[in-house]
Amino acid sequence: MARLAQRIQPFMSSTTPPTPDPRKGSLRQRLLVAAHWTLFGHLTTQLLRLGSNLVLTRLLAPDLFGVMSVGYTVYTGLGMVSDLSLGPSVARSRRGDEPTFLNVVWITQIGRGVLVTLCALALSAALGIGGSSALFAPHSVYADPRVPWLLAVVALYGIIGGFESTRSLWARRNLSLAALTKLDIVVQVSTTAFMLVWAWIDPSIWALGAGWVFGVALRTALTHLVLPGPKNRFEWDRTAFAEIIAFGKWALVSSPIAFLLNSGDRLLLGALLSASEMGFYSIALLLIAALQTLVLKLTGQSVQAALSEVVREKPAALKASLYRVRLPLDIACGVTGGALFILGETVVRVLYDDRYLPAGWMLGVLALTLAVTQFNVFDQCLIALGRMKLLSGLNLARLFALYSFIPVSFLVWGVKGAIIAVPASAAVNTLILLGVQARLRLLDIRLELRLVPLLGIGLALGALVRWAVG
Repeated sequence: MARLAQRIQPFMSSTTPPTPDPRKGSLRQRLLVAAHWTLFGHLTTQLLRLGSNLVLTRLLAPDLFGVMSVGYTVYTGLGMVSDLSLGPSVARSRRGDEPTFLNVVWITQIGRGVLVTLCALALSAALGIGGSSALFAPHSVYADPRVPWLLAVVALYGIIGGFESTRSLWARRNLSLAALTKLDIVVQVSTTAFMLVWAWIDPSIWALGAGWVFGVALRTALTHLVLPGPKNRFEWDRTAFAEIIAFGKWALVSSPIAFLLNSGDRLLLGALLSASEMGFYSIALLLIAALQTLVLKLTGQSVQAALSEVVREKPAALKASLYRVRLPLDIACGVTGGALFILGETVVRVLYDDRYLPAGWMLGVLALTLAVTQFNVFDQCLIALGRMKLLSGLNLARLFALYSFIPVSFLVWGVKGAIIAVPASAAVNTLILLGVQARLRLLDIRLELRLVPLLGIGLALGALVRWAVG
């Protein structure tokens, strides 16, 4: 690993000096640079992910992707249930550049990782017992005997990832994302190669599960070896820990709710769909997530740090800053969401073999969720304002909509009804968010209405492309 780090170091440091000035340049300049790096890194990793997915779908059966999607969702849930918002805590704290504060964050992160691993192992055993005792519907993904074993293996993700250096959090706080983006690309290329080789030799679920663990291990090592910033060591400070807990306690409420909201479709559908149907859904979701993940990365890294700085230094400018950030996201999400609504089946037919054609109509339906993804920016406003209690309440209201829509729609209209319920609940969630935004006097209805013509442009472009392709 040390030899690998020595080879990577020149690549990582070509534009990021060992001791960078984190506040060099204006906030606008730093935000633009950070956004460019985030965009470059995301496009690169998504192209790699899509390319590997296209190859893996030709090596692996659809049901394996359904099983893996459940394993990924369950593990993500455990991480979010124990979330203390350590990244936002570093971003908003006036002590976020202090090595002592970062070391306390690191120790807290390690403890959280150990807890996640233990919980994953316990859940793996519980699912094994539940599956053998016919607790789940025989056709559902949760009854698949591979799921408990997969969870037991990916449980290692928690304890390994817990040791990741806080240099990554420090870089996000200061919008110094060049080296971090390069690291993500190196990890993605290495992980992709690992999974493809494994799948070629052994086309089983372990190509996906082992690749996931390999990726987090490599990333954890490289954050210590090649990223700039304060080094981590075991150090304790009671006041720093008190500040972390004071901010993060509401995350312990809001993050589990956010997980149940963001992953509720997969949690519910895992109990309703077969492994193959869940595999089709995961393929459609992968294509939609390519842009959704970019928006969430921009809002969770670059935008969240920038809005935190606005709140600290120019709180009166928060509303204007919010809509300046939203404009390019509205354009990207509105136009692309409208186009994919028309082009879902065409895209799947072009990219995948005939086994995956059912993912086409699902892609078209899920594209409607893409059109409202950019509203996540307001969640970052609430975090920057320290309004974690309000964010928890907002997520709780969203949760009710999702968990009532999907099961009722499945009972009435079957699988198609359950899938359509996903964007329907997203539309309701958006209305709730706008209500909270208006309450805080951060809403400009004229600027919100610009989404309507953008969706129209997307629909027209999609229809034109479909006509051209035939």
